[in-house]
Amino acid sequence: MKKVILGLSVAALSAFASNYEVGLGLGTHNVSNSPLDDYRFLNVRIGKTLPKGHVLRLELEKSTDTIGDNPLRRVILNVEKDFNSKGRCTPYAFVGGGTQIVEGPYKNTAIGDLGLGAKAKINEKFNAFLELRGLRDFSNNDNHFGAIVGITFSFGSNAETVKTKEEPKPVVKVAPKDSDNDGVIDANDKCPNTPADVKVNTNGCPIDSDNDGVADYLDKCPNTAANVKVDANGCAIDSDNDGVADYLDKCPNTPKGIKVDASGCAATFNFGITFPNNSDKIPAKYMDKVKAFAKFLKENPGYKAEIQGYTDNKGSASYNQKLSEKRAKAVYNALIKLGVSADRLTYKGYGEANPIASNDTAEGRAENRRVVAKISH
Repeated sequence: MKKVILGLSVAALSAFASNYEVGLGLGTHNVSNSPLDDYRFLNVRIGKTLPKGHVLRLELEKSTDTIGDNPLRRVILNVEKDFNSKGRCTPYAFVGGGTQIVEGPYKNTAIGDLGLGAKAKINEKFNAFLELRGLRDFSNNDNHFGAIVGITFSFGSNAETVKTKEEPKPVVKVAPKDSDNDGVIDANDKCPNTPADVKVNTNGCPIDSDNDGVADYLDKCPNTAANVKVDANGCAIDSDNDGVADYLDKCPNTPKGIKVDASGCAATFNFGITFPNNSDKIPAKYMDKVKAFAKFLKENPGYKAEIQGYTDNKGSASYNQKLSEKRAKAVYNALIKLGVSADRLTYKGYGEANPIASNDTAEGRAENRRVVAKISH
C-alpha cells in the first residue's frame, strides 16, 4: 500500500512540476541616496512557463551582508517575457513587485522590480542567466541597482517548445516546374520551350500526327504518307518542281516550263512565242525556249510531241487556220534542225480554237498567237 501511495505521490508531483524551473543566483546591489552600504545577496527562484514566451517567477532573496545587525529579505513576484532567438542565447525583460523585510531603523517596504536579462542554454535542462536590475524601495525612497548571475533547472519543457520539437513543420508542397506551360513538368519534358498553345505528347514534344518529322503546328501538308521524305514545311519533296511529289512522280527531272500530268510526266509545253501579226517567223528572242525543248526531247527518247499552232480571232477563220499551221510548222522545222528526229514530231494548226486569253484586248490577242507542244509518253 505504501508503495502505491508513494508511486501516486511521485506521479502527482511530476505532473505538477511539468513546465516549471528552479534557479539559484548570486547578486550585488548598489543603493543610491541611502546610508546603506553596497551588499551582496542570494536569489532563489521558481518559475512557471506560460504561453507566448512568458514566465511567472516567484523569487526569494536574502542578503549575505547584514543591514545593521540583521540580513535583508525580499519576496518578489516577476513576469518575464522571452524574446525569440535562433541561437543558444535568449534575451528577456522582466517586471514585478513584492515586499522587503529588514529589522532595525531601515523600514519594511513594498518594492518594484524591473530589469533585462539573457539566458544561455547549457543543455536541455540547464540554463545560465545574467540579469541587470533596478529595484525601487518605496518607503525608504531608495533605488537599488544591481546584477544577478545564476543557473536554472527545468522540470519538463516549455509547452510551445515541445510542440515545435514533436510536431513536424508543415510541408509546403511546391508544384513541379513547367517552364513552357505545356502540361509536362521540366523533369520529364524532352522538348522544352514549346510555343504557347501547341499540343504535346507525354514527353512534352509537339504532336506529329503523320510522323513525318514536322510537328502539326508547322506542317503545311498534314497526313503525308508513311516513309515519304518531306521539306521543312512537312510537304513531300518535289525535286523537279513540277507539282508532283517525288514519291508519285513517274517522270522525274522534268524541265521547268513543262506542264505534267498526275504522274509527273510531261503533258504540254508552251514555247511562249508571241508572233507578230500575220507572221509565222519565230523572233530570235524565243529561240532559247525552242532549244530547251529540243534538249528535253533528245534526253528523253520516250516522248513524242505534236506541235500545235494558234491565232487570235482577227481575220477570216480560213486564213487563221492556214496561219496557225504555218506557225506550228516553223517550230517543227526548228526542232528538227536542232537534232530532234522527225519521226517523234508532228505539227497541226488549230486556228482561232482554244484561246487562252480574251481576244478583246491587244494583250489577250498576243497571248493567243502561240505555239505549244502536246506531249505523249
